[in-house]
Amino acid sequence: MVRLVWHLVVLQLCLLKAAPARNDRRSGRPSPIEPRSQWSSAPDVRPLHYNLSLLTEVDEVNLHGTFHGELTIRVHVWRETRTIVLSTSGLKVGPKVWLIRKNTGGRVAVRKLWHDVRHQRFGIHFKSLLWLGEEYSLMLKFSGQLSRTSGYFVGGYVDASSHPQWVAVSQLAPNLANTVFPCFEDPTLLSPFVLNLAHTRNTNAVSNTRVRATSDHERDNYMWTSFHQTPPTSVQKLAFSINRFTGQKSPRLAKCPELVTWLRPRIADQGAYAIGIAPQIIVFFVGLFGKPYPSVKIDQLVLPDTAYQSHEHVGLVSYPERAFLYSEQGSTAMAKQQVASHVAQEFSHHWFSDLENPALYWLHYGLSDYLAGFAVDKVEPTWRLHELAMVRQGFAVLDEDSRASAQAVSLAHATQSAADDTQAYHKSALLFRMLHSLIGTQVFVNAIRLYLRRSQKGATNQTLLWKAFQEESDRQMSLRQDIQVSRLMESWTLQPGYPLVKVVRDYATQRVTVTQERFLRNPRVGGDSPGPISRRHCWWVPLTFTSAGRDSWVSALPSEWLTCQAYQPARPLVLTEVAPPDDWVVFNLRVTTLCRVTYDDHNWWLIGQALAGRNASNIDRFTRAQLVSDVLSLAGAGVVTYDLALGFLQNLQREDEFIVWQAAARNLRWLHRTLLNTPIISVFKSFMWSILQPKFDELFDPQTRSAGKNNKLDLKGLILKLACQTDMGPCADLALKEFAGLTLKSNRIPIDQRETIYCTAIRYGTEADWTLLRRLYKRSNVAEERGIILSALTCSRENWALDKMLGLAFGSRYLPKGDVLLIFSAVAQNPLGFILAKRYLVDNIQAITKFYGNSTDEIAQLVTVLMEKVSTESELDYLRELMKKDLRYLPGIEATSRRILDLGHDIIAWHKRQYLHLVSAVCNITGSIEPQCLY
Repeated sequence: MVRLVWHLVVLQLCLLKAAPARNDRRSGRPSPIEPRSQWSSAPDVRPLHYNLSLLTEVDEVNLHGTFHGELTIRVHVWRETRTIVLSTSGLKVGPKVWLIRKNTGGRVAVRKLWHDVRHQRFGIHFKSLLWLGEEYSLMLKFSGQLSRTSGYFVGGYVDASSHPQWVAVSQLAPNLANTVFPCFEDPTLLSPFVLNLAHTRNTNAVSNTRVRATSDHERDNYMWTSFHQTPPTSVQKLAFSINRFTGQKSPRLAKCPELVTWLRPRIADQGAYAIGIAPQIIVFFVGLFGKPYPSVKIDQLVLPDTAYQSHEHVGLVSYPERAFLYSEQGSTAMAKQQVASHVAQEFSHHWFSDLENPALYWLHYGLSDYLAGFAVDKVEPTWRLHELAMVRQGFAVLDEDSRASAQAVSLAHATQSAADDTQAYHKSALLFRMLHSLIGTQVFVNAIRLYLRRSQKGATNQTLLWKAFQEESDRQMSLRQDIQVSRLMESWTLQPGYPLVKVVRDYATQRVTVTQERFLRNPRVGGDSPGPISRRHCWWVPLTFTSAGRDSWVSALPSEWLTCQAYQPARPLVLTEVAPPDDWVVFNLRVTTLCRVTYDDHNWWLIGQALAGRNASNIDRFTRAQLVSDVLSLAGAGVVTYDLALGFLQNLQREDEFIVWQAAARNLRWLHRTLLNTPIISVFKSFMWSILQPKFDELFDPQTRSAGKNNKLDLKGLILKLACQTDMGPCADLALKEFAGLTLKSNRIPIDQRETIYCTAIRYGTEADWTLLRRLYKRSNVAEERGIILSALTCSRENWALDKMLGLAFGSRYLPKGDVLLIFSAVAQNPLGFILAKRYLVDNIQAITKFYGNSTDEIAQLVTVLMEKVSTESELDYLRELMKKDLRYLPGIEATSRRILDLGHDIIAWHKRQYLHLVSAVCNITGSIEPQCLY
């Protein structure tokens, strides 16, 4: 058992003068314990200090583990009471519990221990009253299981010698600390921690603070690692790990603390890029925030498998391998960008770590994610990535937030869904981008510094942040006097969705009427049950616009505003002298506001003419991307016609900007996937080929390839993928030719094209090709390359190959769970694999639930993959019944099910209302005489 401080209890009793227990002024039996809210606003007893010791035991063969702990909490009594209530979940506590009064050294006798499993509470009722203002030391023992759904889990991997290895790591935020040790879980209760970890001698132990000492354990093959005391912190901020990793130090820079990265020895060389840029990123944030880094050291953990996304705790940061590693020989250019962005996002949040509680995660994560882009631009200035990444992220947020089940970002924490959290962080980052464009950089930075100076630990809210922005804006007069930052931002954060801005021109009077309403991709369906949903929402919308005559794209300052009044419908805005009748008008310059914009038919026609003309590139590239994204999304919701939307796509033949093509590709892939099993798919592919062929020839045909196009690696990869996914003949020929030169020793296929070429070659190739790629997978130690190969292996048209991949996914103990989802998704998206994937999930649902340790978010991802392929009510009902019958015991499944079913309702509604409109438009444009176009 763990050797701890129990001998000190006896020592105290022997050396200190024992005092009789104070007579109880209140007689009678203990009163019933009322269920408490999640965190009591005024607990009777509050923690002053934690001393926690843990011994971790891991079954290396089965990757199961247990931990045994002893805990001393020094507490202060704020109100006289007989009871101390701790938060626990899944722990076995006791049976011995000691409470020592500090002033006398006397032991307070325990009358009763009780567990409230439902409310995750462990209560200790004492025979004597705990005195007001006194300090006590509470000592207890406990034990628990390592699992993917608790705050302490074990992951596995195979080392260079093919021996199984493990890593144990904690993740206590946002609400899992009570699964690791009994505690006061209220995040506003801040206390110092002293942590002692017992672990085998051939492992390392790391935590938030530096190692203070190591010592022998009573077990010969174990040792103690003790860490320095932490600053006062919430229990959710404690972090630790036991592993067999190797440590690599980053180069030292002034203003940057000592930084050590722990990762598997086999892939240590792939961490060089992230290890090198981390100190530069930290120094950038020290200057930006005007505050030093809040710790004297940083440890970075690079995990082969994790039950969670990356989490940054001051002093200890954890990443999945794919988010941290980069190989010059095996990783794509986009992977390098993602690594830089990921590292910057993790460190940016450290300056807000003392201010947060779960209700404010969306606020601080959104702000820190937005600021992280500036650090990447500082470290890699040639990429000019930040604005491009924000626009790309904006299109994803607009798609997701157009669902009827969308949540307000300020309520994201209440859903306990990782998908909702991520959407909230991304959306709030875009809202900060909007605010930044309105008030300017200097005001924006000064307001953040002011907010950090004023905020007290654990005592902050969004109002305090908006107040700081308001004061700095007033000082610099950067906003119109009637625009209040709090009213502006809360119109976006306290309600779901975003506006559809309607611009209607009167060409005779040259007046423009601008209105707003909530945009919904399926406005007639709300939630799980069909029915109307209210559009009575209103936002404060900054309006930026230009016209053919103005042709100015630089300024993002609003010319006018759509305003809101409380409890009143949104009012229209009438503008004059915007543009002559023959000039086009475009709103929302550089996509600074999170909205969709639609126009009257004639203005759409004018814009289309401009995009088809020789000077189309004079229109800002981000605006061109928004026009393509808007018109396709609006057509899907029935706001404009598919004839208009597909007509816009024909202008892509002369488009060279990656962001424009990427905006189109998001919608085209959805249409292709949705139409795959419909009669119109062959005609739709012909339409796609008419768009892709000219650009494909320009980029890949040696006889027509334009000079200077070879450096457009991102665009080449995107065009190749779209062409091969739609079975375009020249693309398949190119892929088979490139793959034919592949051997185990030589690979000349461009890294950014390997995913598409591998997949296409496997789809049209032989079993020998599949076997060759599988052997390449086994030889590779690059996480991204291994993922690309796994995805390609599922492109086979042979059932045996797809069955083998599903078996690999759910039968391997050491395959990262991210790769499991990748395989399952790829099989389901294979036209021949959807039925196999669905049958496999249904037949093995209990085993898969156990495989994921009852992790609701991870299992929900598998069901979502299948829901994206439904097209009929019967298919939707089948998955509904699966969730209702087999997943009903998963925590939080009700809200998750509603979100997944909403996705299915949207797809079915599109088939009912928009499918025939799309058929008509595709047939008109292609002039096809296929039967489905004639009848």
